[in-house]
Formats: sequence, structure tokens, C-alpha cells
Amino acid sequence: MLRALHGWDSWNVTEDADLGLRLALAGYHVGDLPSATYEEAPKHLKAWLRQRTRWMKGFLQTSFTHGRDPVAAWRRLGPVESLCALALLPGTVVSALFYPFMMGPGLIELVLGAPGPDAGLLAHATHAGAWTVFLGGLMAILIPGFVGCHRRGWRDLMFLVPLLPLYFVLVSLAAWLAVIELARHPHRWNKTEHGLSRSSRTGALGRRRAADATAACPAPRPSPAPAG
Repeated sequence: MLRALHGWDSWNVTEDADLGLRLALAGYHVGDLPSATYEEAPKHLKAWLRQRTRWMKGFLQTSFTHGRDPVAAWRRLGPVESLCALALLPGTVVSALFYPFMMGPGLIELVLGAPGPDAGLLAHATHAGAWTVFLGGLMAILIPGFVGCHRRGWRDLMFLVPLLPLYFVLVSLAAWLAVIELARHPHRWNKTEHGLSRSSRTGALGRRRAADATAACPAPRPSPAPAG
């Protein structure tokens, strides 16, 4: 299958995004395995920022490469998958770019721009609708974090979930750095160094599971020595 697609774009710094879209354009369906990953997350902010910048730059590269003929891509993917591709690749970058410029002023307007008691019904209805949209978006950010912590049994991390709106400010910074880097150094590959945090929570979970698997499979008994 990979040979039929001629592999992937070796100049794309987020090769899984490029390959995933190539497979979809060729008519294949891309899915994921319902399993956990034990890959170590970046330990320091600098490493995290370099990694996210590379991801965002690769999303832009993939969008530009496979969007050169948008009508042909739309026909090959179909309307639903085309909208999914738009939301996942360029949509991720665009939303990150504008996140702080919309979140901050929008929150200020919601808090300080409330209609007065003499305002009409339409003004109050509009303000209530704006709060509904804002809170709905906020819950879309927070609920997956709470659910993930609960399923993993990491309840001691739940107090950090409300900080996700601030976390996405850093994602926005990575998106802007990706735009700058795409213009200046389009093929620079920011490698992510791993193996720095051997005592990480994810690493400990992986080691514990490996130990459990070893305990569940006892070593074979040695054969008795021949007599004489």
C-alpha cells in the first residue's frame, strides 16, 4: 500500500498527517487502535514548544500540499471527509492562531458588556446566547480532561484541568512560531528528545504492566537432569 502511494512527503515535518491524508485521498479509511500509548511527553516547556511548533508547521505543509487543487480533493474525499480534513489540519492551526485574540476580548465583553436593566429583550437574549456558547465551548475543553483523568485513575491531576484554557495560549504561541518557521525554515525538523523522565507517571504505568505480564507468564521449569 505504501509503495502504491509512493510513500509520503519526506519534506513534511509531520509525516503522519501527510500520510493520513494521502491514504484518505486514495480511498483508504484511516482509524486508530483503542490502546494506550506509553510515549513520554516532553519534560520541559522548550521541548514541548518545539514539538508543537513542528506539528503545526506540518499541518500547514499538509494543507498546502494537498489543497493545491481543492475541487479535486473535495471530489475524492466527499463532503463529510473534506470538512473533517479542513477542521483537523488547517482548522487546528487557524483556531490556535486566533484563540487568544478571541478568548480574551470575548470574555471581557461578556463580563463587562452586560446589557443594563433598560435594555430590550433582544439585547438580553443575545447576551444570554453568547454566555451559552462561551460556556459550551469551555465545557468542550474541560470535560475530556476530567473524563481522561477519571478513566486513568489520576484524580490527583484533576485540579490542573481548569488550567487548560491557559494551556491553549501556549498552543497559540506554537502556531504563530510555526507560521514564522514555515516562512523562514520550512524544512527544519525540530526533534523531540525522549528518555529524560524515567520516573514519569506514564513510564511507571508501562513498567508496572510489563511486570504484571511477566508475573502472569511463569518461566518454564527446567527439565530434570539425566540419571547417571
